[in-house]
Amino acid sequence: MQRRTLLAAAPAALLAPRLARAATWPEREISVIVQYGPGGSTDVSTRAIAAEAEKILGVPLQVVNRPGGQGTVGPQQVAAARPDGYTLGTTGLAGLAIAPHMLDVPYSADSFTFLPAFARYLYGIAVRAESPHRSIADLLAAAKAKRTTFAATGAPNNIGMFDLGRKAGARFQFVPFGSGAEAVTAALGGHVDAVIQNPPEMLPALQSGRLRLLASASAGRWKEYPDVPTLREQGHDVVVDSMIGFIAPKGVPEERLAVLSRAFLEAARKPALAEILGRFGMVPAVMQPDEFERTVREAHDRFGPELREAGLARKR
Repeated sequence: MQRRTLLAAAPAALLAPRLARAATWPEREISVIVQYGPGGSTDVSTRAIAAEAEKILGVPLQVVNRPGGQGTVGPQQVAAARPDGYTLGTTGLAGLAIAPHMLDVPYSADSFTFLPAFARYLYGIAVRAESPHRSIADLLAAAKAKRTTFAATGAPNNIGMFDLGRKAGARFQFVPFGSGAEAVTAALGGHVDAVIQNPPEMLPALQSGRLRLLASASAGRWKEYPDVPTLREQGHDVVVDSMIGFIAPKGVPEERLAVLSRAFLEAARKPALAEILGRFGMVPAVMQPDEFERTVREAHDRFGPELREAGLARKR
């Protein structure tokens, strides 16, 4: 009887130290690497959720900006970090699903453990107020007659425009810019025919009447312009989509991942975060870790052929 009691108690005894470690972890500051510079949507949204999550975790979350390499330096550093849960990162489709097709990067989706995603970006297509194009139909008609230029910072914006052109039989030429603000300025100056960017860079010019929004390129309409339909609503099956979520190096102990996931999921549902996301042209979109990983992997497989067709994929 005593032997059976000891055997029955053995699994609980083995599990107890793991539960105890999880209950006392984390014990010090956690670094969160952001793949872009300070002040942009990715940086601000990361800082906002980190501020909520550190209240839950009981330790500071230090945001560290690591821009460069078209958003690939940050993920590289996360992949190379010690897998102890004290170094994390935020990223989305640009860094994990698109850049590996365009650049020679030392990581893949297999290099990471995925944590929850918490927001989606919005995109829109606009022209300057003086443009003769008053609708997406006008813009496409012009691009069917001759090659039409558009400004953007890169993927997935430019991929969306190429997809629109391919499906509509139109010809678009991508003119790259280092920032969304520069892309908008190029459109305002008449140096390009159109621009596809996020709300933060476009709203000041839209609200002052210098830009005209032709379509939301996202799945839904912009709350600031509820009367402007999406591309899909205008008959074009094109959606430009990207989200932001947390990643960790491969090999972080499961009990620590569980602590982090719970904290980020709780923080993602805070009203204060939704308010900040809205100011920066983003919408709350909570994803469990497995859903975030599946979305990234599916997008990686989908973007490969699209980038090769557009001539944007690196030569193997």
